[in-house]
Amino acid sequence: MELDVSGTVCPRTVLVVRRCLAELDPGEELRVVGDYPPAERSVRRSCHKHGFDVSTEPPSEPGTEFVLRIRATGATGATGASRAESSVRETS
Repeated sequence: MELDVSGTVCPRTVLVVRRCLAELDPGEELRVVGDYPPAERSVRRSCHKHGFDVSTEPPSEPGTEFVLRIRATGATGATGASRAESSVRETS
């Protein structure tokens, strides 16, 4: 699955990514493309906190600042991400 978060800023960027991650099964991957460097740091931090594997690939298109590949691990996936999503809503 691919998600383009260009034009969004935090905290919206993280919330959009978390919603997409909630739909992943273990082993599936989300590719996130964006243009706002602080959002990359926030997304990366949130993913690590919730147990997702995150890697970086070089941007290939003009105007793209970052490309992240986020993989759902056995501890995350649809169920784990949904719990994390709920806790984000509860504390917001």
